[in-house]
Amino acid sequence: MIELVLTIIGRDRAGVVASLADVVRFHEGNWKRSELAEIAGTFAGVVVVEVGDDRVDELLTNLLILRDQGLHVTAQQVEEPTDVPDADEVRLRLTGDDRPGVVHEISRAISELGISISRLGTVTDLPGEDGGRRFEITAQLTVPVGADLDAILDSIGELTVSLGIALDVQDVTGDDAGE
Repeated sequence: MIELVLTIIGRDRAGVVASLADVVRFHEGNWKRSELAEIAGTFAGVVVVEVGDDRVDELLTNLLILRDQGLHVTAQQVEEPTDVPDADEVRLRLTGDDRPGVVHEISRAISELGISISRLGTVTDLPGEDGGRRFEITAQLTVPVGADLDAILDSIGELTVSLGIALDVQDVTGDDAGE
């Protein structure tokens, strides 16, 4: 079996996911994992599928047919899985007045702490005071086990205070969760 990472982008419409799933199923593929979204009328997603070695070329050819439906699909074979170190997941919610550069400032600070952002969602269409706009960022962080999680969260907290951003630590998984 071969694992492929498919990226999909195109005009959003009813049936986009069904069209993609039809092609995968037709080739006896298994839909393993996905992140799909509609943003500003555009459908975008990443899907990991598993398909038999003898069906890969045929699947890739049939995925091109989806271009006639307005979808651009690329595929990349998953090489040998990389060893993923043990890590805790931390979900943060950050909110504040919208301005250019806020995602840059936050992501740079998190990166400088040696922490990976495994998921990121942003919205800037939230009404603010005095007619301004507010943003909301939801970030899922992957924190290596053994890292000082309290120090990391304190550092992120100091950054958010300096930027005038509200921080809510929504979920922490791991051995210390629930204490």
